[in-house]
Amino acid sequence: MHRQSSVMIFCMLIDRKAIPWVSACLAILAVATAFYLPYRRHSHGNMSGGSWPGLAFGAAGSLAMLISMMLAARKRRYFETGKVSLWMQAHVWFGFLSYPLIIFHAGGFAWGGPLTQALMWLFTFVMVSGLFGLLLQNIIPTRLIRSTPGETIYAQIDHVLVKIREEANAIARPILAQQAEALNQTGGGTATLPHAAVPSAPFAPFYEGQILSFLSDKFLPRSPLARDTSSQAAFEQWRAQLPDDLRPAIDRLQHLVDERRQLHHQRQLHHWLHGWLLMHVPLSYLLVVLGTVHAVVAFRFTSPTP
Repeated sequence: MHRQSSVMIFCMLIDRKAIPWVSACLAILAVATAFYLPYRRHSHGNMSGGSWPGLAFGAAGSLAMLISMMLAARKRRYFETGKVSLWMQAHVWFGFLSYPLIIFHAGGFAWGGPLTQALMWLFTFVMVSGLFGLLLQNIIPTRLIRSTPGETIYAQIDHVLVKIREEANAIARPILAQQAEALNQTGGGTATLPHAAVPSAPFAPFYEGQILSFLSDKFLPRSPLARDTSSQAAFEQWRAQLPDDLRPAIDRLQHLVDERRQLHHQRQLHHWLHGWLLMHVPLSYLLVVLGTVHAVVAFRFTSPTP
């Protein structure tokens, strides 16, 4: 069956391509810090986001946030400028840059009133979830490649399971037929035929009760076939009982069972790899809304102070 790798789809990996982005953001942060420290000393700790330096830091932080948010628009093809991977880099590194700039805008970690506090705590959660997602994207793909050599496109897993069951049925059919023929020759008994010709137990219950059920769409974690050791022991038992010419078929059935476990593992890793977005994305949009409210309130009811 054909396999295509989906490991690297929309993953932002930290590699050499990130060096220019990291360098640029560190340079911007260094310049901002060089302006912030004298401003802090001059204000004697009484810093305000409504001051001219505070507004400058706020504008710079908001611009960095806006650049990072452009990734969503690019993915939805609202514009075609630049590759998605390029905007992914901008999303990550300008997103991280925006946090210290907004901290400078707030004058440190004294976050003022309820709206500002809610906004900054929300911003912190967004940053933490983003960092968590970045770590997952740099850990899980490697594990996925190492632990699931039969890795396929996530959306095709259900289709692959159907093909696995069809192949298993085709493989098992001659085994069941040969065993039924051997049993018929003895009138339903097993005493008069050699051990190699007729197993001590029929193969059909094992195939239909364990293999087929394990190859179903719903993974069965309590099945003996769900664990490598017990699965290996079960198939070794049948290799010993069935005729030698059927052992390649048993090997292939075991391979399909192993592949079923790999697909389940891939599905689990996929949920980890993308599940964090269920928290990160809604919080990011909420941050934009509250940030807009904060800006409107600030400009409406305050005026810049020196």
